[in-house]
Amino acid sequence: MNKPRILVVEDNPIVAELIRHLLGRSEYSIAGMVTSGEEAVELAAQYRPDLTLMDVELAGPMDGIEAARLIWSQSQIPVVYLTSSSDDETIYRAASTEAFGYLHKPVKERELISSIQIALAKHDADRNLQEKERWLETTLKCISDAVIAADSAGCVKLMNPAAEALTGWRQERAVGRDLLEVFRILEQGTRLPTECAVTQIVRGGKPRCAGRKRILVALDGTESVVEEDTSPILNDRGEIIGVVLVFRPMTAALDVP
Repeated sequence: MNKPRILVVEDNPIVAELIRHLLGRSEYSIAGMVTSGEEAVELAAQYRPDLTLMDVELAGPMDGIEAARLIWSQSQIPVVYLTSSSDDETIYRAASTEAFGYLHKPVKERELISSIQIALAKHDADRNLQEKERWLETTLKCISDAVIAADSAGCVKLMNPAAEALTGWRQERAVGRDLLEVFRILEQGTRLPTECAVTQIVRGGKPRCAGRKRILVALDGTESVVEEDTSPILNDRGEIIGVVLVFRPMTAALDVP
């Protein structure tokens, strides 16, 4: 198994040599050692290391924070900062660059290795989550049923293209709005406004509502009969944190009760 590769960016030769020594005794390999932000950006793009150890206070026009920002935006490579500074401005700027760790000099072996381990594990977890989100997004786009997800307050969080087509709402316009505004429905027999199953689940704690037929009024006033199926989204404590609404058009006439 290949060792994770670390790019070291440090312009103090004594600190750089210490880091070389410590990493040489570890499970990690050195992808390169440079002294400037410009070199770091170039090497990161060329060799794609697994992590960058970045000195914040680099000499030259590009400091470590700006170099880390460019490396992350171009290659999504995590960074652990090395610094002897602890002022609020430096910490604020470093935090804004998606930093995965922050080590104060002088560097200690245990802290260095544990910070690298944690940063790599967090980066892997984030990458796996992003991959799952891409799978979900692609799946939602491909299925024929309309899908809307809302949070526990009933605000729209996402909707797929089928839901956009039936409701007339684009996702970017609908997100954050009350679900009852986007999914506007009427009772078939009385044509009176009615709550969708989402609000009943959130307010009443129902486990699921399925097979209910309603009249959906689209944004442009177009009406269609739809069948809705709604299920709660639960957290690990069994609490409702959101709902998923799935609906599909029916062939029944609008005046059929």
